[in-house]
Amino acid sequence: MKVLKIVIAIILTVALLKVASTNSRGRPELVTGTDNGYTFEYTTVPKGLEFTEVRIPLIITGDFSGGQSPVFRYTTEGQNATTDFLLYAATPLLATDSLTDEYYTEITVGQKGKRFYYYVQIVDSTGAAIASFTEPDSEPFLFKYIGEVPKIAFLLHIIMIFASVFFISIASVNSVALVRGSTDTRPAARYFLVAAICAFLGCYPFGIPMNWYAFGVSWEGVPFGTDATDNKTQLLFVYLLFMVLAMWRSVTNGKMGRDIFTPKALGWFGIFAFVNMLAIYLIPHSIQFSAALTYSVCYTYIGLFALVYLIGLANVRKTAAQSG
Repeated sequence: MKVLKIVIAIILTVALLKVASTNSRGRPELVTGTDNGYTFEYTTVPKGLEFTEVRIPLIITGDFSGGQSPVFRYTTEGQNATTDFLLYAATPLLATDSLTDEYYTEITVGQKGKRFYYYVQIVDSTGAAIASFTEPDSEPFLFKYIGEVPKIAFLLHIIMIFASVFFISIASVNSVALVRGSTDTRPAARYFLVAAICAFLGCYPFGIPMNWYAFGVSWEGVPFGTDATDNKTQLLFVYLLFMVLAMWRSVTNGKMGRDIFTPKALGWFGIFAFVNMLAIYLIPHSIQFSAALTYSVCYTYIGLFALVYLIGLANVRKTAAQSG
C-alpha cells in the first residue's frame, strides 16, 4: 500500500508540473494573426540575456508592391504596457533575404530586470498604418531582460520546488485515509512537515538568489512586491505552515502541543492541500496582475487561513477547559 501511495504521488507530481510548465507565460509561443490582408506568424521571444544581441524574427505575407513596409514599434524608457500604441518608437523591420517572407529586428539587451513592450505595424508609403500585429487579446508583446543564473542556484531552487510538490501529493494521498475513518494522522503530518521545509527552502534561501541573478531583485512576494510567481510560491508555503501548525501534535509524534482539528477534518484539509496547490499552479507562470489585486488576494488568503487556525485553536482550548 505504501508503494502504491508513492506511485500515485509521483504521477500527481509529474502531471501537475507538466500542467504548470505548459501554462507558463515565459515560454516561446506560436502566435498568428491576420489584419487587412496581411498574415503574421511569430514564435515569441519573451526574454534575452543581458548585454547580448537578440534577433526577433517573424513571417509576414501580404502585398508590398505599393511601397508598404513592416515596422517594429516598441516602448522606450519611462513607457510601459499602458502607454498608447501611437507613442511607441519605431524602427523598420529588415528582410532576411529577398526570397522569403521572414523579417527581423536585432535587440540590444540591457541590464537585467528591465523590459519593454512591442508590436508590429504595416505602413504605407506615406507612413500611415494599414495593419498591425499584437497578442491575440490586442495587448503588446513583452520582452524581459534577464541575467544568467548559476546552475547550482537554479538546480537547488527547482529540486526544492519539485520536492515540495511531491511531498504535498503524498501527504494528500495519506489524508484520504483520515477522511475514510483512520485516526493515525502522523504519516500525513510528517509529509506536510517535509513539504513545508522544502517549500521554505525553495521560496527563500534558494528562491532569493534565483531572483537576484535573473532579475536583480531579492524577493517580490507580499509585502515586499507584487510578482505573481513569487506570491504563488509564498501562498503555497503559507498553507503548508497552516497544515503543520494544525497538526503540531502529530508532527512532533505526540510530544508537543495538540492537533486543533479532528482527524477527519485534518484529512479534508490535507486533500485540499493538493487542490489548493493545483489552483496555484494553474495560474500561468510569469503572468502579472495589478498591485491592488495582488495585495488584496494575498492578504485575504493569508488572513483566511490565519483565522481558520485561530478558530480551531480557540475551540480545542475551550474543549480542553470544559473537560478539565
